[in-house]
Amino acid sequence: MKKLLTLCILATAALVAIPNTILAADEKPEAPKGGRPGRDPEARLKTMTEKLALNEEQQGKIKAIYEKNAPKLKELQAKGRQNLSEEDRTKLREIMKAQNEEVVAVLTPEQKEKFKAMRTEGGRAGGGRGGKKAGESK
Repeated sequence: MKKLLTLCILATAALVAIPNTILAADEKPEAPKGGRPGRDPEARLKTMTEKLALNEEQQGKIKAIYEKNAPKLKELQAKGRQNLSEEDRTKLREIMKAQNEEVVAVLTPEQKEKFKAMRTEGGRAGGGRGGKKAGESK
């Protein structure tokens, strides 16, 4: 009787453990430390390629733009959002604005419209927050 009880307990424990193991494998990976998901240049380029149908030449140019700015952005972002001085925040906004202007220069007129729509919808294709500033109208 004791063996049967032990066997039932082990079988129950195994049946309880299996779904937990399967669910653990399905969990999404954590966001990269020090940033929001999708902030790395590769992920942003992939999203832009899918949504804007970028050709290979455009992908190469945009990747170069992102790589050029990556060290400056990483340096500022490594400080953490709460620890940035007003000067650092201004610098970060200027870098992002210049980067977006360079990216837009690579796009076709149709892609520029889609890019603009992505940014205002919060798509963050160019790394911005999207949306409008307070008091700004369409």
